[in-house]
Amino acid sequence: MRRIREQKSQIGALQGIIATLILVGVLVSAGFFILQEFIEQDELADTSATVTNETGLTITNVSSTEVATVDEAGFNSFSVTECFGNATGTGNVAANLSIASGNYTTDADLGTIDAVGAANYTDVACSYGYNYGEDSFIGVNDTLDAMTTIPDLLGLIILISIIGIVLAVVFNVIPGARVSGA
Repeated sequence: MRRIREQKSQIGALQGIIATLILVGVLVSAGFFILQEFIEQDELADTSATVTNETGLTITNVSSTEVATVDEAGFNSFSVTECFGNATGTGNVAANLSIASGNYTTDADLGTIDAVGAANYTDVACSYGYNYGEDSFIGVNDTLDAMTTIPDLLGLIILISIIGIVLAVVFNVIPGARVSGA
């Protein structure tokens, strides 16, 4: 009878471990639920903005030209609607005449404009649109991007949990059984 009580008390130590694992699972699930709510909130969506005739730009094929708003939080979806102005080199245009969109390329994420071919344009004014987000938008998106790695690590997390349970059983139950049987 005494031996059965000792075994029950040794197995009873596992209840704390199992309760802890359940609590961790509930907290992780709650975290995923909260992040999903952040995703669905309209307040964290991009805000559209436009700039009309930003002046002083130089569009060359040697280096990229960044627009002034590129440093806004969450800057993305940059698109030029029109560029015009003076030019030097190949592809000159007169003052206040439009530069054809085929003469430059843009990078929608970096907010840069590059000339195509040998054209180099100075004293250019460009009108463009872009999207941006607030700091909370950036923080949530960074967190969500980081969480995309969790499914890759989920198998490893489960394996470590199972090994932890097995080790808890081995170190808590088996040594007690050996001592009481000796």
